[in-house]
Amino acid sequence: MRLVPACVAAVVALSLAACGGTSSDSANDCTLEVFAASSLSSALTEMSENVRIETGCDVTFKFGSSGSLAASIDAGATPDVFLSSGTGSVSAAGLDVNNARALVESRLAVITRKGSEAATEVTTVDDLLEKKWKLGLCAATAPCGELADAVLLNATNIYGAESGFSRESLADTEAINASDLLTKVEMGELDVVLGYASSCASNPDLVCTVIPDEMNGQQLGEKTTFYVTPLSDSTSTAQLLSYMNSTTFTQRLVADFGFEELAQ
Repeated sequence: MRLVPACVAAVVALSLAACGGTSSDSANDCTLEVFAASSLSSALTEMSENVRIETGCDVTFKFGSSGSLAASIDAGATPDVFLSSGTGSVSAAGLDVNNARALVESRLAVITRKGSEAATEVTTVDDLLEKKWKLGLCAATAPCGELADAVLLNATNIYGAESGFSRESLADTEAINASDLLTKVEMGELDVVLGYASSCASNPDLVCTVIPDEMNGQQLGEKTTFYVTPLSDSTSTAQLLSYMNSTTFTQRLVADFGFEELAQ
């Protein structure tokens, strides 16, 4: 496991404090840096004060596609903790997946803007085939894009090879990560996107229709699991991991931000 110092430089700061010059992790003299999937940004931003209280340290976050963050880590970036969608990004970062701990899940959904025509007319996956809608997907290299491609492949298996359920046939544009995709539908640049169902819990302007697990007895829907992986062995990192692995943290993600508990 790659180890880094307890104090690191902040990239995106939600709260700031000077990084202490000693090895002590006492309150107000340490900073923890967390790389996190953009789909967790609303939740972690709102919960940042809780994180600070639990660890006694100021915490900074850098949000982005799990794939892009993994590439940064593999290239030498040194956050204390990596919160990713799936374990593929953990491996891509050069980290040991055995150190990753599952937190919560989120299903893929058809997402539209509240009050739009698409919000009332796009309610199932086959509604996407109507060419009147501007559809957006995450880039194929992002976990949310991989999940969308899996659903489109499932739909192809159900409706047939000539149905037109492919990225090339349907997507008008691609976004680098889940947050960028949501912004495009919020701004009216897109009518509909395929994204995480958890997106709607913290955004009242969006309408999420969860894609069902099965259709006609065949798998259709897909979901991703979010993981937390440490890169540092500091006392503060251990405290952060303890909090993030607690039911207090995960239940807050479920109750307030639309994520799902891990399947038993």
